[in-house]
Amino acid sequence: MLPPSVRARLRPLATPRAVVVLLALTLYAVGAPVTTGVHGVPAGVATGAVLLQCAGLVLALVRARLAVASALAGVLLVALAADPQAGPWPWTVPALLTYGCLLTVLGVRRQWRLGLAAWALSLALTTALVAVADLLTVDSWAVTWVDDAWTDLVVYGSNSALLLGAGSVVGARRRVREELARSRRDTEAEQARRVVVEERNRIARDLHDVVAHSMSVIGVQATTARYRIPDLPPAAQAEFDDIAAQARTALAEMRTLLGVLRSRGDGGDLVPRAGLDGLGELAEGARRAGSTVRLHVDPALGGTALPPSAGIVVHRIVQEGLANVVRHATGADVEVAVRRADPGIVVEVRNGPAPEGPAPAADAGGHGLVGVRERAALLGGSVSAAPTADGGFLLRAALPWEPGA
Repeated sequence: MLPPSVRARLRPLATPRAVVVLLALTLYAVGAPVTTGVHGVPAGVATGAVLLQCAGLVLALVRARLAVASALAGVLLVALAADPQAGPWPWTVPALLTYGCLLTVLGVRRQWRLGLAAWALSLALTTALVAVADLLTVDSWAVTWVDDAWTDLVVYGSNSALLLGAGSVVGARRRVREELARSRRDTEAEQARRVVVEERNRIARDLHDVVAHSMSVIGVQATTARYRIPDLPPAAQAEFDDIAAQARTALAEMRTLLGVLRSRGDGGDLVPRAGLDGLGELAEGARRAGSTVRLHVDPALGGTALPPSAGIVVHRIVQEGLANVVRHATGADVEVAVRRADPGIVVEVRNGPAPEGPAPAADAGGHGLVGVRERAALLGGSVSAAPTADGGFLLRAALPWEPGA
C-alpha cells in the first residue's frame, strides 16, 4: 500500500491520456530493439516503423483516422523489412501488441465503427502480404513459413477482434455511467429548483398573511372614516381618500409581486404595472404632501416606445426620489425630468432646500437608494445621489436604451 503522499503525486499520472502516452513510450522502448534484434529489421527502419506505430497509439486520442493510417504504415514497413524466418510474420510481436492496444483505445473511446474499419484494413493488408508471399515463394522452407503466416493471420484476427470487443464494452459501460451521472445531476438540479419554488411560495404566503391583512385594514379604515367620524372636515376626508387609494395601489402591486414569487419566472403578464404612465400619480401624491412638483417626460419616451422593464425602473427611481423629498424635505420644490439623452435615458429628481433645514446626506439611512442602484444596475445603468450647492438634493440615474432594442 502506497503512502497517501505518493498516491497524491501519482494521481495526475492515472488519467486515461497519461496511461496511453506511458503505454506508447513503453512499447516504443521495447519494440525498437526487439524488432531489430529478433526480426532482423535494420535499426533505422525499425526505429522509424515502431515510432509510426506508437505515434498512432497516441494520435488515437485526438486524430483517430490519422492514428490508424500511421499504425498501418509502421506495420507495413516492418513486414517488408523483417526476416520471415526470424519469427511471426508479417506481424511482429511488438507490432501486434501496439496495434491491439490501438484497437482497444478506439473501442474505449466509443469509436467502434472506426475500430472495426481499422481491424478490417489490417486483415486485408495481412492477407495481401501473405498472398503475395505465397505466390512468390517456391522453395520448401518458404512454403513452411508462408503456412505459418496464414496461421498467424488467423491468430491475429481473432485476438485483435477480442481486444476491439473488450474495448467497445468498456466504452459502452463508460457511456452508460456518464449518462447516469448526467441524469443524477439533472435530478439534483430539478430538486434544487423545486426547493426554491417551495420557499418562494412560503415567502409569498407569509407576505400575504402579514402585509395584505394590515394594508386591507388600513384601506377599510381610511375608506370608512367619513362615516365613522362625525363632522369630518373636507380636507381630512380627502386625506383619508388618498390613504385608501394608496393602500389599494400597494395591495394591487403586492398581489402582482406575490404572483411573480409563486411563478417560475416565465409569466410575462406578471410584471408589475408601474411605468411612465404612473409618474403623474406619483407627482400628485407628492403635491398633496405639501411639495411643489414640476414633472417633465420626454414625448419620445411615451406610449410603447420604452420597454416595460425600463419603465418599471424609471417609475421606481422617481418614486424613491419623491418619497425621500416627502420624508426629509417636506414642502420643498421638486423638479422631475425623464428625458432622452444619447445613448440612453436620464432620470433626475431635484429638490430645493427644505423649509425646515438642509437635505440629508446621500444614503442617510434606509435601503431605498440601494434598491434604486440595484434596479438600475440590472439594466446596465448607474445612479448618483448627492446634495446640491443650494442646499437641496439631486437623484440622477442614467440608463442605457436604444429605440427598438
